[in-house]
Amino acid sequence: MRGEAIVLMFVFVGIPWVLGWIYRTHLSHKRFMKVLQLKAEMNSRLLDRVGTDPAVVEFLKSDAQQHMFDVKLTDFGPKVAPPYMRMLTAVQISFMLLSAGGGLLYIREYMLGDGREAFLFLGTLGVALGVGALLSAVAAFAVARLWNNLNNGSELTRS
Repeated sequence: MRGEAIVLMFVFVGIPWVLGWIYRTHLSHKRFMKVLQLKAEMNSRLLDRVGTDPAVVEFLKSDAQQHMFDVKLTDFGPKVAPPYMRMLTAVQISFMLLSAGGGLLYIREYMLGDGREAFLFLGTLGVALGVGALLSAVAAFAVARLWNNLNNGSELTRS
């Protein structure tokens, strides 16, 4: 019985997750290839226009030309500072764990037989981990605010 539940969980959670990861990787690869193609076309047009000009030939021999031909992808995602993204992730995880733990503790009241202890254990564990993740996010927020205040204060004293 329990083995079937685990297999069903992997089927309903694992397969869509893997397919989503494959799709995201495919889109990232397509984007990279498009940028690479556009960069190659731009460089070939540039080289066609300048031809064999001696200054350009010297430039191409230098180390500075390496930056001209580099392919850099800019991320068009949200521009949120990494500490705040970590805090947001911790808050989301804490709410998920708190709701799962609370749900397990609520369902435990309606269980009959030996399953009640397992639901009590898992529910308590979920609530404890959720509270811990929430406290972690609050602590990270407080430290980030203090760090920001320290940095702003030190810049004011330098001026």
